[in-house]
Amino acid sequence: MFVINCIKILFFFVFVYSLNAQEINTTKEAELIFLKSELKKAITENDPSNIGSANIKIADFFNGITLFEEATHYYQEYLELHLPKDSSFVNVHNQLAMINLELKQYSLAEQHAYLALNTSEHINYKKGEATSNALLGSVSEKRSNYNEALEFQEKSLSLFSLLKDSTGIAITNENIGSIYEDLEQYQKALNYFNIANRFAQNSPWDLKINIINNIGDINRKTKKYNDALHFTEQALALAKSVNNRSQLVSALKDLSRTYADMGNFEEAYKYLNNQYIANEEELIQNNNEIVSALQILHDVKENENKVQLLNKQNEINKVQQSVILITTSTILLALLALFLYWKKRRKHEKRILEYKQQLLQADLDKKAVKEIALNREIDIKVSSLTNYSLHIAHKNKMLSDISKTLSKLKNRNSELVSKKLKDIVKDIETDLENNNEWTELMSYFGQIHPSFFSKLKNDAKENLSSSEMRLCMLLRLNLSSKEIGDILRITSDSVRIARYRLRKKLPLESKDDLQAYLLNL
Repeated sequence: MFVINCIKILFFFVFVYSLNAQEINTTKEAELIFLKSELKKAITENDPSNIGSANIKIADFFNGITLFEEATHYYQEYLELHLPKDSSFVNVHNQLAMINLELKQYSLAEQHAYLALNTSEHINYKKGEATSNALLGSVSEKRSNYNEALEFQEKSLSLFSLLKDSTGIAITNENIGSIYEDLEQYQKALNYFNIANRFAQNSPWDLKINIINNIGDINRKTKKYNDALHFTEQALALAKSVNNRSQLVSALKDLSRTYADMGNFEEAYKYLNNQYIANEEELIQNNNEIVSALQILHDVKENENKVQLLNKQNEINKVQQSVILITTSTILLALLALFLYWKKRRKHEKRILEYKQQLLQADLDKKAVKEIALNREIDIKVSSLTNYSLHIAHKNKMLSDISKTLSKLKNRNSELVSKKLKDIVKDIETDLENNNEWTELMSYFGQIHPSFFSKLKNDAKENLSSSEMRLCMLLRLNLSSKEIGDILRITSDSVRIARYRLRKKLPLESKDDLQAYLLNL
């Protein structure tokens, strides 16, 4: 009687699910047709970025309905575009790693995860790096390399914590708990499952239910049966509320095991039977989903084949209406010859362009060397000019000191000595007033800064005197007020006053620096 009831329930479930599946298929088929039209549009526009994005969307679609072969095909289509290695490149390789992990092809999963990891580190994509480490940890766990698995999962946990990604933290803690459960270190496993449960509050239902179920299973293994029943029944209730048949089967199985361990075999048998029914329902659901997915793929491909057939028929009609074969062949041969000539000419022009670029580069290199030499020469001249200015200052100071000394001595000697000393003082004063050195100095300065004086005159609001021009030149040489005073034979206060008067004649605001203006002129 129990078996008959189970069969009735299963047939009812199949009937209801088939009605829902028809509606879902129509929606899914429309979605796939839209995605493929987007891909076709991107190909027509020859937009590599949009082509890549469309391939990823189609791959994600097939991945979502567990058609892994088709999903892998479109992910590979994206990779063959050789687009820049960005976050999309990382996500695609991580998706391929997940698919191969699901298919138990661990070597391929590892290859894709390492490619994603290396690229994530290179472009500093932390989320991709965290996901890749988690996948590599899962591969190592499947191979029973538990130490290596823990190392990868710890890296993943550290990165998800840095990103404050609660779902990532929950998944990684659950993965670490699963490893410790395999190692039969149940207390550590329970600690990590509890942490995962705290962080999974806003995560997908499947993850939350799985974590709660794991907590219940750990309590069963440590013989804490009341806690085990509490958490497993909670997982069962959640699985029923969100219609998650996979988690429902898992919860029923764990409840059966818990009651069996407690010695309550009647309850254990009841939950085992419920698990059998749920398992059969899940199997039917999975089979129907696969059939539905294949039906969607078949319908879309059939529509594509019909379109291709119509296109072929149109092509045949066009060929029948076209000009005779000989004329067509002649045109094609002419076009081919023209193409070959164009290709050869283009190759020749490319070589000429490369040669011109080489000549241009050589000329630029030559000018660069010449510019370096000129800059070096200018530096030497500037240094010489500064030294020459300081020399004049030193000479003027020395002559001025001598003049003062002689002036003091002339009153202490005889009339003849006094007369001679007056003549010497006069000669020194005359020499100090001599403008030849100034003319030579300004000429030397003009060679180094040929446009300085002309720009200065153009900028000035009033005509500048020769003394003001000299002051501008000395300021341009970046000399101090004391050095300028020695050269011009005036005091530092006089230099300050001269600078103030000069500012009034130049287009300067109160906050502008005179010396900075002259240095930039």
